[in-house]
Amino acid sequence: MNCYICKAPTDHYFRKRFDRFGLDSVNYRRCIACGTVYAETLLQLPEERWRGVCEAYHNSYRGSGENPDDPNWRVRLNQQAELLLRLAENGLLNRAGPWLDHGCGEGELAAMLAERIGKISCYDRYWKGDGYLQEAELIPRHYSLVISTSTLEHLRSRSSLDAITGLIAEDGSLALHTLVRGEIPRDPAWFYLLPVHTIFYTNKGMAKLFDQWGFHSSIYAVDARLWIGYRKPLAEVLKQKPQMLASPGLHASEGFLAYWP
Repeated sequence: MNCYICKAPTDHYFRKRFDRFGLDSVNYRRCIACGTVYAETLLQLPEERWRGVCEAYHNSYRGSGENPDDPNWRVRLNQQAELLLRLAENGLLNRAGPWLDHGCGEGELAAMLAERIGKISCYDRYWKGDGYLQEAELIPRHYSLVISTSTLEHLRSRSSLDAITGLIAEDGSLALHTLVRGEIPRDPAWFYLLPVHTIFYTNKGMAKLFDQWGFHSSIYAVDARLWIGYRKPLAEVLKQKPQMLASPGLHASEGFLAYWP
């Protein structure tokens, strides 16, 4: 297979045996150019079988308030909500246009934001809640902010990646949480190799994606593990509130901000 991001060939990287959720051995491949790693076996599963793996995995903990594979998720959601609200209140996010939480799960983050922002539209392909949008109701280039937390690592095609950013208005922003690092470990015991994780992003690969999607600058909040991608140069983003960068744990850069080694 070729890389979804840079179209370069991929090489075999390693295999991992799961023996749960209907999975046996999963093969991982690595892009020779940008280092992005793909769970080839999961990408090749028929849609119905993939849906079954996703539902079995997520239903193993949903409703409990806990996720044994991500024990800090609730603390992180609170930090993400506070960051987005602070950026909106300081003019670094457009709160006048509609916001969308894409891949929202049970909608916890949208509910936190709604208390001070107003209603946040919710969409999730595999989890349906009251008032959630159907896929046909999503409007391209419509949302001033699209939130994508813990979603990009579950996707199975380049078109799925582009579909998310294709919903963002011309002057809108992307709030992104996924794991991005300099190199993906060649280690079947690595904690992030979950039965539902299909793509593992490197700084080089994500920088290419940001460029392809037309994001000219970004802010990264360390505690919230959240990137904000902007379609404006950094100077224009910060012109009203340059003092925001004095906040602890907040970093900014032209293009994609590569924080983790």
